[in-house]
Amino acid sequence: MSTLRIEAVTTAAQARVFLALPARLAHLGWGIPLRWEERRLFDPRWNGFLRDHAVARFLAWRDGEAVGRIAACVPLAGPGPATFGFLRAERDAAVVAALLDAARGFVARHGRSSLDGPLSFTINHEAGALVAPQAGGNVIVPPEAGGEAMPAGRVPMLRMPRTPPWLPFMIESAGFTPLGDLLACTLDLAQERHRARFAALAARRPAEIARLRLRRLDRRDFAAEVSRVAALYDDAWGANRHAVPLRPGEVATMAKLLRPLLLAGEVVFAEWDGAPVGLVSVVPNIEPSLPADGRLLPFGWLKLGAALAGRTDSARIPMLGIVQGFRGHPASALAMGALLAEAIGIAERRGWQRTEISWILEENAAMRNAMARLPAPVTGRWRLWRAGGGASL
Repeated sequence: MSTLRIEAVTTAAQARVFLALPARLAHLGWGIPLRWEERRLFDPRWNGFLRDHAVARFLAWRDGEAVGRIAACVPLAGPGPATFGFLRAERDAAVVAALLDAARGFVARHGRSSLDGPLSFTINHEAGALVAPQAGGNVIVPPEAGGEAMPAGRVPMLRMPRTPPWLPFMIESAGFTPLGDLLACTLDLAQERHRARFAALAARRPAEIARLRLRRLDRRDFAAEVSRVAALYDDAWGANRHAVPLRPGEVATMAKLLRPLLLAGEVVFAEWDGAPVGLVSVVPNIEPSLPADGRLLPFGWLKLGAALAGRTDSARIPMLGIVQGFRGHPASALAMGALLAEAIGIAERRGWQRTEISWILEENAAMRNAMARLPAPVTGRWRLWRAGGGASL
């Protein structure tokens, strides 16, 4: 009889197995991260996030073969949930349950009674397990989705998790309760109606438009500009369910991850009478160009380099928000409209035919209505879960 064994990752050899496992399990519907980048995410010398968090990795073994992996994360100080993420496993409920138990044990030893996820590491990074559409052409239209028609052939998108259709059931079977859903909406630029509508609005309100200024991120002042992005992000998203403030070490890591995406991508700030109002970012979708085995060498970097340079047909808008102090102010609608128009124009000039705006909280009616007007219908749905008690979010 086969015995399932869970062990903590403590050696370089175990770390290599952890990094290699996604490629071996890709046929089950898991996404394959870039090994070089994922290795650095667990390196405290590179990832400043790890200075403020306790992180542990675990491997599941059966008959001498690795059959699953998971990471658990606990903030050492300040707000934020204990989380699990970086999950990969064979299609086996016992493996998934054992890995989740290992994560629960780790966070319990750090005084936490609840565990949220999948989050790698927090809501500011990769979040959720895909519940619609499922792989293989099966489209889930949950009752609460109001009859959303989601395409079965959704293009894999940068930092939006790809997970197998059986994972949600296994997470819930392990004692986790749904926390809510995150949505992706996709704009086909050939059908876009926003810019013409916004131009007509701007023509009717010239005095107000004169007070609004858009500017692109100044790459010559990159570190300071990223700090401004982080401050706007914390403000604009701070009242959201699941929100976790960015810490200085995490901001430094964000700058490292953002820089290559800005070879072709852009961050645009909106200002009203010189005061920051909001921002939007649009970046090339490099996900379809990642190497199939997650390795950059010997030739994986060729296709990825072309995508980073903008030679891809799709893009993602991961940030689109207005700071809380301007909510309900006349500047809010104008800034949102101008930022969206600018992002769409950037995508069009780069030749990106589809742009995904993600993620959006399912209960954010204002943003969902804005997406419907673009039109950018819902094309993906990810779910978060919690085990245990306590108000950690």
